[in-house]
Amino acid sequence: MVGTGSSVCHALSETVLRRIDPFYHILHLVLRGLLTSGLTKPELAFVQDNLNKHRKVLWIDFFSTFGVLFGLRGATAEELGIVITALLAPVMVMGAAWFAISFGGIPGKLIDTAMTVTFWMFTAFAVSFSAMAVAVMMVSPIPVWPALVLIFGAALVSCILYDTMDGLKVGLD
Repeated sequence: MVGTGSSVCHALSETVLRRIDPFYHILHLVLRGLLTSGLTKPELAFVQDNLNKHRKVLWIDFFSTFGVLFGLRGATAEELGIVITALLAPVMVMGAAWFAISFGGIPGKLIDTAMTVTFWMFTAFAVSFSAMAVAVMMVSPIPVWPALVLIFGAALVSCILYDTMDGLKVGLD
């Protein structure tokens, strides 16, 4: 019975966190098309699990970005150029590898491992992409910032949607 009480507490704390977590609400908005598309219960459970995966990544990214802002303040344009160049590799490698891996080729029994792999890959991509975006914004004129924010936001939204839709085809390839 101890496990039952623990499960109830966990479910209650998760419900409370969802109500106050802005990333949960943003991701729910991003994934609303999938959540309202008539998916089966197991598919909806996967979408919810994936939403929670992305929510955790976005929080890691959010706090990492503050470290990047602090670390890059006062950097020269040349130093920022070096940072941007250094971040090209992880952004491109993690982005390409993440899109190349398909849940479709993963047997259903390995979904937990696949979720862990994509969590870490998306974390590496998101943090390096955010760090790059911060560095690019620091060397860009302010009128360019809206375009950079749009590019950044659209890239993250499309990655989240792609990852979630790809996950719905576990074992189908």
